[in-house]
Amino acid sequence: MNMSEEDVQQQLRDLFSDERIGVPSTLNPETIVAGAKRRRRRRQMMQTTTGMAAAVVMVGGGLAVFSIHDKDNGAVISADQLSMGASATSQVRPGPGSQEGSAVPPPPPQSTHLPEPPPSTISDGPVKPPKTTAATKPPSQRKVTTGALLTASGFGKLRLGMSESEAEATAGQLRAKEVRGGCTYGYAEGSAVPGPTSVSLTEGDGITVINPAGTVHTPEGIGVGSTEADILAAYPGSTKDGGAYVAPAGAVSAYRIFVSHDGSAVSILLTSLNQDCQFS
Repeated sequence: MNMSEEDVQQQLRDLFSDERIGVPSTLNPETIVAGAKRRRRRRQMMQTTTGMAAAVVMVGGGLAVFSIHDKDNGAVISADQLSMGASATSQVRPGPGSQEGSAVPPPPPQSTHLPEPPPSTISDGPVKPPKTTAATKPPSQRKVTTGALLTASGFGKLRLGMSESEAEATAGQLRAKEVRGGCTYGYAEGSAVPGPTSVSLTEGDGITVINPAGTVHTPEGIGVGSTEADILAAYPGSTKDGGAYVAPAGAVSAYRIFVSHDGSAVSILLTSLNQDCQFS
């Protein structure tokens, strides 16, 4: 059965005024009822406040904020920034009369410093072509100037192609003249030639071979003591024939350069390109 506040107060008045109690009461029924009402509202407020604690959830940022209030002591408890994908921090804010709580320091921020790339080895300017190494030059030819000069046309006043009569008119009577087959061999000396020399001639071609007995050299610097390399450098078209190099000298003549076993020149004669006489 529910009783109104007036009924409760009336019953309290009748109870306190009953003579059977024997002790006069100083309590006021209105004060007792008011205190009971205050206690009832306080309990209801605590239940309502506790059951309806506000919670706001922010799904996009993962942030939740909630607070609980106590009207009696004024304490406020809050938590914020609860991140779903990152680090969370919490802090308790004390109300009046309470000691300050310690805050949890946030984690140090992650370094965003990226490692520096290795220094580039590529030049900013245009790429220069590699330097070309100069081709090794062949050793220079050693020129020989020792002895008399033997040219591509003759020796002294004797010339290839001279007839026997022209040769004797120029150099004097041929000595030790000898005819073998179609060739005549003789020996000339005197002022007409730089030194004693043997000649071979035919009736149709005249002098075909001039073979000096002494030391001679050519205009190109080939003489006694020249090496095979010197010969080939002076006369690139030379060919080897037995123990001698045949080096082109003129349009119708050639040098025949005899070499020893060590490859050095020992003697030189001049010959027509087309002839059948021996080298006397």
